[in-house]
Amino acid sequence: ERLRSAISMGIPPPRWILRMVFVDREREMKVLADDVEQVVRSGAGRARVVVGGAGYGKSALLEHFKDYVFEHYSAAFSYVEMREMAGTKPSEMLFAIYRAAIERMEDREGRRGRELLTDIASTLLEKFSRKIDKVLFRLRGRYRPRVVRRFERLGDAAVSRVLACMAVDDLNPIAYDYLLGVRGLEPDEARLFEKVLGSRIPWRLQREGLVEAITTIAGAVREAGMKALVVTIDEIEVLENVQRNLLQKFLAEFTALVEASARAPLYIIVSSTPAFWFEGEKCVKTLYPFLFQRLDRGKIVLGGLGEADARALAWKILGLYEKAYGRTAVAGINGDALGSECFRRVEPPGHPRGILQTLLEILDERVVKAGL
Repeated sequence: ERLRSAISMGIPPPRWILRMVFVDREREMKVLADDVEQVVRSGAGRARVVVGGAGYGKSALLEHFKDYVFEHYSAAFSYVEMREMAGTKPSEMLFAIYRAAIERMEDREGRRGRELLTDIASTLLEKFSRKIDKVLFRLRGRYRPRVVRRFERLGDAAVSRVLACMAVDDLNPIAYDYLLGVRGLEPDEARLFEKVLGSRIPWRLQREGLVEAITTIAGAVREAGMKALVVTIDEIEVLENVQRNLLQKFLAEFTALVEASARAPLYIIVSSTPAFWFEGEKCVKTLYPFLFQRLDRGKIVLGGLGEADARALAWKILGLYEKAYGRTAVAGINGDALGSECFRRVEPPGHPRGILQTLLEILDERVVKAGL
């Protein structure tokens, strides 16, 4: 039912279904796998764009790649869905991406968001404990003694963690909001932290500091023992209705992040429709050619499925129906024949969502309605 509803509304199905119905894309997966291997080995990031029309499997590819990363590496992975940010002001879009990337960052043990960041901070505390005195000395030279003493009294693990994080890269932000729970402090204590940390606190972070913030978090991930941070930004075409000049400004900011990824163990993957990437008057190619040129040469283009892939998909969907309605309900239905039938029906040829929708329609007719 959930798969049927998603297809009828033209939205990606639930993630567990995306993984189940994933077929083909071996070549595309190899490109992504080679990329993350290079990031892991070198510690230098990369960026790549995945281009495909609606229903061609961009989200499914990214979900499958997430499984691959967790199977092969100790890494952090963040899946940012731009569809959920459709109402965000363009001026706040990069900040929204930053917050979503932090909140949805997870590892293969299932730790996520604040829990994962707290664990990273604890690891850094152990690793850099000898440097804490050095950091406190830096604070003493920067602020009045009374402020420093008050800062120290706020105390124990929370403050120690933020000091350890500061030691990594000279007061760069490591999501202090999440590590310290600053918003849960008393008002005077919160104001004190704002005085000490200034614009480094996320809700006061200026737009020009966001790129540094994300790359620093990637560095902290690696310092804590994981190999890299992978950030996937799915369906960037959601921005196609943004006012032209505001969209240009966002693309410039996003380009800065793409360029900065080379300085950190950060792998950025962006998915887009062809229309938003290089077609029409208001596309990336037209509005911000530098970003287009930076990523287009290595773009992954998702085409249609072949007939063999349609057959493989038919067998997978047939398995879902068997699980839901029983073996007797699907007896006599051949997945190969069903897949070939759907492949021949669909226009444009090989359209993955079209094939999937046709499969559901046929099986509903043969299995569901026949059983009523």
